[in-house]
Amino acid sequence: MRRIVAVAGAALLAAVPAHAVDRGFYAGLDFGQSSHDLDASGLSRQLDSALGDLGLTVSSASSDTSEDGFTYGVLVGYQFRPYLAVEAAYVDLGDAEFKRNGTVSNGVTSGDLRAQLTTESSGPSLSALGILPFMKGWEVHARAGVYFSSNDATARLTIDGVDDSTSDSSNSTEFLWGAGIGYTRGNYTGRLDYQQYTDVGDSSTLEANIDRLTFVAIVRF
Repeated sequence: MRRIVAVAGAALLAAVPAHAVDRGFYAGLDFGQSSHDLDASGLSRQLDSALGDLGLTVSSASSDTSEDGFTYGVLVGYQFRPYLAVEAAYVDLGDAEFKRNGTVSNGVTSGDLRAQLTTESSGPSLSALGILPFMKGWEVHARAGVYFSSNDATARLTIDGVDDSTSDSSNSTEFLWGAGIGYTRGNYTGRLDYQQYTDVGDSSTLEANIDRLTFVAIVRF
């Protein structure tokens, strides 16, 4: 995925003559890779504790996470001057999955345990960018802002072939920050961006930091 992002960025930057950008509206889209920082050990302890409250003991168990996924977004912004801009965006941060397999026993009988928890997040964001031009057409930037998240989680538990599932949703507001580098040719800008969305979700939908590495294509008006 990182190689695809880099190749797409290089292709766009081969366009028309470069110039510095002073101010004005712009719009764009981005795509790339997201990574959810799931705590597999903590989730395993929570699951085992919940089953323990029901009189069940988990043994011979193993856990696994799938944390990387596809992320995309759309954005609009306004650059007030060469050093300052604001952006509003809608982002889909992709999904992540936690699995735990093992054996569960009530002290008399035992059976196979399979647990799966999937979570995803999307929503609008608002951020301010501090921009530093450093060569003709080139700039680096740092951002800080807020993310208004809509989070969904689905849990599925199978014990000895008996299956049950539940889902939950939550909305929350989180801090985001990031940095990146961009290059402008004509009315077009290509960026490579890193962003982190902190403590996304809650205890019912999995709380985790989510990282994004994206290529951003922008057109200026």
